[in-house]
Amino acid sequence: MSEGAPMTSDHLRLVDPPEQPVDPLIGKTIDGRYEIEGRLGEGGMGVVYQAKHVVLGKALAMKVLRADVSKDQEIMQRFRQEAQSASAIGSQHIIDISDFGQLPDGATYFIMEYLDGKELTKVIEQEQPIDPARLGHVAKQLCDALGAAHERGIVHRDMKPDNVFLVKRGKDPDFVKVLDFGIAKVGGASSKLTKAGQVFGTPHYMSPEQCAGQSVDSRTDVYALGVILYELACGKVPFDADNLMGILTKHIYEQPIPLHQLPPPVDVPPGLEAVILKCLAKSTDQRYQSMAEVKADLEAWEAGQTPGAVMDAVSRSTGGHQIGPHRVDPTGRHSALQVGVGGEHEEEGSKLPIILGAVVGLLALVATGLLVYFLVLAPDEPAADPVVETPVVEEPIEEEPVEEAVLEPEDEMTEEAAAAAPKIRVESTPPGAEVLLVEGEDEIILGNTPYEIDRPEQGSRTRLLLRQPGFEPQQIVLSYLTTEELTVTMREEQRASRRGRSGRSSGRGRQAAQQAQQAEQPAQQAEQPAQQQQQGRGGISGEVLDPWATPRRRQAE
Repeated sequence: MSEGAPMTSDHLRLVDPPEQPVDPLIGKTIDGRYEIEGRLGEGGMGVVYQAKHVVLGKALAMKVLRADVSKDQEIMQRFRQEAQSASAIGSQHIIDISDFGQLPDGATYFIMEYLDGKELTKVIEQEQPIDPARLGHVAKQLCDALGAAHERGIVHRDMKPDNVFLVKRGKDPDFVKVLDFGIAKVGGASSKLTKAGQVFGTPHYMSPEQCAGQSVDSRTDVYALGVILYELACGKVPFDADNLMGILTKHIYEQPIPLHQLPPPVDVPPGLEAVILKCLAKSTDQRYQSMAEVKADLEAWEAGQTPGAVMDAVSRSTGGHQIGPHRVDPTGRHSALQVGVGGEHEEEGSKLPIILGAVVGLLALVATGLLVYFLVLAPDEPAADPVVETPVVEEPIEEEPVEEAVLEPEDEMTEEAAAAAPKIRVESTPPGAEVLLVEGEDEIILGNTPYEIDRPEQGSRTRLLLRQPGFEPQQIVLSYLTTEELTVTMREEQRASRRGRSGRSSGRGRQAAQQAQQAEQPAQQAEQPAQQQQQGRGGISGEVLDPWATPRRRQAE
């Protein structure tokens, strides 16, 4: 072709794609019983094949550990545990394991039922929006499956849509099957497959305690269930970032945006939204304590009753114990009557809001009467008494300034003992607090308690910051002679202490702080919607960058 001549289709030709290598197992019969017909997919630990029992003609699936990791005894043990865990549960919603063996090359395999259906991942990607009634139906079956596992002392620890299949069973097109117990934690196991501080799971579905490398229990699966239901409702996970550390940080510190506050808002019944957000509570104590509790609330919502999650939300929003620094009401909807009605049962003619409204009105009338009695009709008392009592209430708050809470342990070691102990072990009660090194204005994340740090040199000091959701941050100063083991008791964060901090920061004294608090009350009420909108976006202004950044969820998996 001459130089400068235009290129036409005559000069182009199709290039055949490179041929994929043929899988050596396809077409073979294993142990004289299982004929391998094709490849279904590949998981984190092995390859899944479609197989057929040569005598019964029954369709099966075979999972085989990859040859390149078959020599790792720890992975082999975890692989066998997957088969033993799933077969020990005995739930119709958990994939059935029927056989277990080894290939001629030493690779381990097990035989399980063949699932002719669709991954929940595909449902989320292809069938949005998901009808709330369908979401509730799937959620209750997941509760049955995981609840059965928990009763056997087994925690899945890697629940995600990829590990959930919807198959047709009788007249039910959405019969749930849970699979892949490859990193399950089995209570009472004779050998521990995980080391302290190791993190297992898929980042977008990991609980805060998993992200912090702490021990886990069944409530970790409750959190993962909440992530799955959130994703089913709106098509995206509650926490996402460009790298692994960004995702883990959000799980630990940020609150999920309520579904009805998402851009665009998602039309989810308030009762169902409250159930999802209670599953996503940061503190394990504030989550559902069992799958049976989750299912009971889902059934209450389906029946048009008020789920317990709604009542918990109302309790927290009216002064009860809070989950996190910005929590007001998990659904963000301030009317207990509105939140307390579920789904299709929210009809204009329903009498439930009228009845609840009458009860609330009666309680308000009684409270007003008591207030009038104590302020107006009570026996003569000095009018200034209530004002005199106010400083007594605020006094404990004055003694807990977070910014000034610096612990400087007394020197308890001799120089000879300090020289023999080059490390200082920092622990916290409760454990799992984040440990940060404070250098001037910089805070560098080191890890989580219990944490060992190099002993400072003679004449120098090391300043650490301990931080944990729901607790006041604590600063400690270490010296060369600090004791070898140091335990810091974390103090629960109270709303009153946060109010008190704003008053103390002005430096005007106790009386000025009280006056400022009274003046701020109307402003706080006016700013409440804006605070809730900010809550939906999360409380972290930036992400912790990970040097080995990973792509987003679908590519990472």
